Amino acid sequence: MQSGTTSSGHASSGAHSVTISKGRSVAAVLALSLGCFSFVSTELMPVGVLPSMAAGLNVSLGVAGYLVTIFAFMVAITAAPLTSLLGSINRKALMAGLLAACFAGNLITYLAADYFVVFIGRILVAGAIGVFWSTAVVTAVHLVASRNAVRATSVVFGGVSLATVLGVPAGTILGEMYTWRAVFAALCFLSLAVFTLIVWSVPAVRISKAAKSGAMRSVLRNRNLLAVFGITALVVTGNFLAYTYITPYLEQIAGQSASQISMLLLVYGAAGVITNFAVGPFAAKSPRTSLGVVAALFAISLASVNLAVGSHAAVFIAIAAWGAAYGALPVLLQTLVFKEASKIHGGADAATAINVSVFNAAIGLGSLLGGLMINMAGAKPIPYVAAGFALAGLLAVMASREK
Repeated sequence: MQSGTTSSGHASSGAHSVTISKGRSVAAVLALSLGCFSFVSTELMPVGVLPSMAAGLNVSLGVAGYLVTIFAFMVAITAAPLTSLLGSINRKALMAGLLAACFAGNLITYLAADYFVVFIGRILVAGAIGVFWSTAVVTAVHLVASRNAVRATSVVFGGVSLATVLGVPAGTILGEMYTWRAVFAALCFLSLAVFTLIVWSVPAVRISKAAKSGAMRSVLRNRNLLAVFGITALVVTGNFLAYTYITPYLEQIAGQSASQISMLLLVYGAAGVITNFAVGPFAAKSPRTSLGVVAALFAISLASVNLAVGSHAAVFIAIAAWGAAYGALPVLLQTLVFKEASKIHGGADAATAINVSVFNAAIGLGSLLGGLMINMAGAKPIPYVAAGFALAGLLAVMASREK
């Protein structure tokens, strides 16, 4: 990956002023990946316990789904300004503080007596995840040799995929066994564990180049980066329009039992984890072509979900293909962001922060549209509308050309 070399070159005056062993570097990258796992599990957990959470808070499915919407829009609004404000803090203190906020937000949600208090807890975590997500990949790339930049990116984003393969399904099972509150209690313990690992492994290093004045403006004027941001907006909106309401869809339209739904969520996430890591070599060699292939699979798999209803095996295949396609997308999109941002002095954090904002705005828009649809027309039309966004993303990939 071209940007890995450039980023590591920048690190020589920033991150690498503190020498750390290879083992500690690996531990730090894994800690950052687990941080993403904790945050994304917290962000998406309402997906797995949506019916019980709605019942427990005395709100509709659509309103409960807006907990994902509110969270994502908050991240979109705060990611870039908070990253700019806090990016100069040494990365040990920054990452540890963000995990502490994750713990506090989950604790508030666990103790919440009503929907409004849950809303407050979610807002707290949302403010933290935007900064963490914006800086975690950049930090990881600075802590490894340039030849390992794509691998570090895949490992950190692997935490995002693992949140779907382990976090959400495990939360679904825990919620069925106990209550949705038990899920957020478990997330409190997870946040504390990751906090401890980050304090031990991540060096107290500043990446001063990240805060270069004017980098944000340069990023926003770059046509190639704007194209990537547009593709991100389309495919992520399509994914979360469907994924946020996958549990009621599988229950009401596909006729799946609670145990089958948990298994299908596991399949979706497992397929995503596999492609998250498998796509690395392709991302390094030809990210744009790979993105086109994956976007095509993404659109086809979403369009086939309704057609698969009636056969558990067909639903299994459609969900697996959907998860596999979506799992590869963040690595490919972030690789393209890094590749282009490497041409802008101090552009890595700025471009990643904007990509995170776009990504989460799309999560919010997708879950909002899905909530409106499920309240007005039920769950059945959702996969087709999601496939429409995925197809638009594919067309945008085909239309974009590196200049």
